[in-house]
Amino acid sequence: MRLSDYRQLAKKRLNSQWGINVGLIVIIGLLTGAIGGVSSVSSNENIQLGITFLLNIFVLFAFSFALYYISLYVVRGGRAQLGQIFVVFQKGYYVPLMLINILAQVVQYVLAALFFLPLLLQAGSSVYLSLVSSGGVTNVENMGTLFNIGLFTLYFILLLVFLLVTAIISILFRFAVWVKFDYPELSVGQCIKRAWFLLSDRWGKYILLQLSFIGWYILGIVALLVGLLFVAVYVNTASAAFYDQALKEKMDQEGSV
Repeated sequence: MRLSDYRQLAKKRLNSQWGINVGLIVIIGLLTGAIGGVSSVSSNENIQLGITFLLNIFVLFAFSFALYYISLYVVRGGRAQLGQIFVVFQKGYYVPLMLINILAQVVQYVLAALFFLPLLLQAGSSVYLSLVSSGGVTNVENMGTLFNIGLFTLYFILLLVFLLVTAIISILFRFAVWVKFDYPELSVGQCIKRAWFLLSDRWGKYILLQLSFIGWYILGIVALLVGLLFVAVYVNTASAAFYDQALKEKMDQEGSV
């Protein structure tokens, strides 16, 4: 399928149910905001951060994953329903999907550390050498060495690599969530392995699909931000269509072996 085919399929499936899908995003936003407000019961900032972290890990993720489920359900011809926002808490999905969420968070934190810790150490050592060479006095000329063109270029390239890697990881875990919804009997590891299998020869195409919505995001912002809700529904549904097509093609390949 071409990229335009996924977008067309998404629009076709969303016909006559844009409102309910946008409404569910609004409801989930309000619900997560209300649950997240629990952290404000404490005046201690550290406790608030701790509560927010725990809520994200154990509760709020479920509503984000529910949107994945709804988009796939719609792509397959279903009609979105209010009760589906709680789907992760049903049918034994909760614990495996929570583990997928935790694993995704851990991987993202580790990647951030691997990419940015060396940069911080490099910057720190440069400041130290600047202080030593200037007798403990820094000036604009000394500090300027930290931001020379070569170093800036290196940081920029590393940032792009980091963003690309994190995007790939995010895509992988999103597919793992869809796999879990389709195959509840699979373990977390098996879901991730199958997600990788589904994406093995189409990473670039999926990323291009996401980039093809840039114009729609701009229009959504111009439309007083409300349009972004419709864009989010559109993107989620087209992404689910991409997963569904990949699953069909891979299953056909496996069946022909």
